Amino acid sequence: MKFTIKNSLFTAIVSELHKISSNKSLLPILSGIKIEARKDGVVLVGGNAELFIKKKFPLHINGETVVEVHEEGSVVVLSKHFVTLLKKLPDDIEISSDDMQSVLIKSGDIVTRLNGLRAADYPTLPEIKVLHSIEVNLTSLKEVIKQTIFAVSKSEEKPALTGVKMEFDNNKLICTATDSHRLSHREIQISYTEDSHSVIVPSKSLIELLQLKESSLATVHITIAKNMILFSTENTILYSVLIEGNYPNTQSLIPTDFATRITMNTKTLIAGIDRACVFSEEWKHNNVHLTIIDNTILKITTNSAGIGAIEEQQRISMVEGNTDVNMTFDGRFLLDALKGIQEEQVTISFYGVMKPAVITPEIETSYVQLISPVRS
Repeated sequence: MKFTIKNSLFTAIVSELHKISSNKSLLPILSGIKIEARKDGVVLVGGNAELFIKKKFPLHINGETVVEVHEEGSVVVLSKHFVTLLKKLPDDIEISSDDMQSVLIKSGDIVTRLNGLRAADYPTLPEIKVLHSIEVNLTSLKEVIKQTIFAVSKSEEKPALTGVKMEFDNNKLICTATDSHRLSHREIQISYTEDSHSVIVPSKSLIELLQLKESSLATVHITIAKNMILFSTENTILYSVLIEGNYPNTQSLIPTDFATRITMNTKTLIAGIDRACVFSEEWKHNNVHLTIIDNTILKITTNSAGIGAIEEQQRISMVEGNTDVNMTFDGRFLLDALKGIQEEQVTISFYGVMKPAVITPEIETSYVQLISPVRS
């Protein structure tokens, strides 16, 4: 195997794959990255027991030659020292390997030799029996993931809640995430006419999907198989296992008859909640109190014994219903929810003391977030 490649492009992808390569696997070879030189480019594969990413470098990108393949072949390189070395090399690089799996890396006058492993010993990516296939604009998919993934559970006690539920139904993609204290639910229109289907995708896999650097017009092909989901773009395939188990019926958790509803300027409210979270380094200092004053003002306060207090008032654009609101929420939960709102105005609906509040854009009803209050 022998090829020359632009170092900046190569190092960026190797760094991505290094982050997901497993150092704790029973298979030591999973600590490495498989490199394969072909006539039409160079392919890298890295992963762990739950996730694999396959990335192809074509010979040309936007008319520019980025890879020259001199000799086909493959090898596995342990990623830890490999990525560290690449970051320190100044020029484009030449990588070659021999039958003894010795990997030679040249950059200008710098020559480095690393021990490699047999590519044949690297796990074979699974053959996929397609159950469902969907195409989605990558930018839209990333947006809906960003607007929900923050609400997944960080605890492994309920594995299903550590992933995002993705439903494909009646030309809609519906993503839902919850940790039992908050919930984020987002719908977008897609082209899907097959039978309704839902899967639970690990949040770690979706975080890697968000890292894909593609054109804003790129299409991602989603392939669902038994216990597995694939996200494919022109030069990247992400293989992920699915989380088994039943996801809770979250739709029944969203109340409908509000007691109080207020509409606020989104950016102004985000800035206010952000200031209120100054003391949030410690969990117990993260409570933010919301109070309606004189039917027109929302007072935002936080108080931390031993540190200090913050108070500010913001004008309410519109208020409906009972204005007797005096509730406490986790400030970081509020901030995460509000940052997903892209409209100029945001609506917060209250349903009574100790009942969850619902946050939505003023006009767009397909994005719903629910946050449970904190006992103060």
